[in-house]
Amino acid sequence: MKLEVEITYEVDESLWNKTLKINQYSLGSQTAECYIPHKFTYNSKPVFIKVFNCSREIVGQLSAVIHFTNYGIKTNRIADLIDSKINSGSTLRWSHGPIIHDHENFEEIFSKILFAVDKIAKENNVNIVSCTTPPKVSNFPISVFKKNGYSVKPWITYITNLQRSTDEIFKSLHNKTRYDIRKAEKEDLQFEISSSRESMDIYFELKFNKEKINQIKKNNKKFSDNIWENLFQKGLKKNFIVRFQNKPQAIITNFLFNGNISQVGVATSSDNKYAGTFLIWNTIKWASENNYRTYDVGGANPNPISSKEKGIELFKSKWASEKHDYYICTKVFNKTKYRISKLIKNPKGIKSKMNIKKQNRD
Repeated sequence: MKLEVEITYEVDESLWNKTLKINQYSLGSQTAECYIPHKFTYNSKPVFIKVFNCSREIVGQLSAVIHFTNYGIKTNRIADLIDSKINSGSTLRWSHGPIIHDHENFEEIFSKILFAVDKIAKENNVNIVSCTTPPKVSNFPISVFKKNGYSVKPWITYITNLQRSTDEIFKSLHNKTRYDIRKAEKEDLQFEISSSRESMDIYFELKFNKEKINQIKKNNKKFSDNIWENLFQKGLKKNFIVRFQNKPQAIITNFLFNGNISQVGVATSSDNKYAGTFLIWNTIKWASENNYRTYDVGGANPNPISSKEKGIELFKSKWASEKHDYYICTKVFNKTKYRISKLIKNPKGIKSKMNIKKQNRD
């Protein structure tokens, strides 16, 4: 099959998203706007790959971003400076992609996209490619990833089918979940869909301890403002909040696109043990009543290595949902630079691993 690949660093957002919607599995993390906040805040570089067939129809597409520096809450400026001096390379990331529209030629289209990723990496001094695959694509050709030098880690998510009545969904919930929802309803918790920028700060207040909150808000104000303007204001993200006596108890940030809702961030208070369950149930209920097709409660480790991970997986499985596999994939071009970069950014982590190895030998 004759295929043509196009790489651009800007796209017509409406046309890109319109094509995405052809595939019912496409999520908000593959929209044209997804990485605009990173561009405006950190000078990161969104990149778009399109694959055309001989009729000039788009048969595959991928939205990704190149980060030239570290970004986010835990950025260490001194480590970043040293890292830039040794030129350890940029990072290219994407979530829940690529989106392939021609399933008969899936592997060939996918291979073309990975070849384009290598070309982008070479041109932009990328040393690490990190990505996740779409969660509802069955039999994803992981062998193509491996053939192209990627390590592959299995992951899972639970997706609730919303194309049924809320009564049906409620009856299908785990017994304990239904009990917790009823208990929460008796406690007079209030559910709301936020329409204010303030909700971005509420997330930080519930997620982090009091000592860190003000610094986190200050460091991330520009990024939060850009997320609000480019994703929330365009209807691609929403915050759902539970309050008790007007005090926030839990918050979920969700992507909303193409009839699918996917959870991307959760924060809860320890003040009320039912708030999280009440929040997810009312979010699912709202999504069903507003004609969304699916609700994705977010990823979990299929092979949990701690009691916390086991608890996360168990909680996510209780929402009348179906388990879906997907994969976390990574490619490192220069492993020596990668190791040095990791050592600079997290020397304590390296020391901890060395101590564990020493204890195992002893």
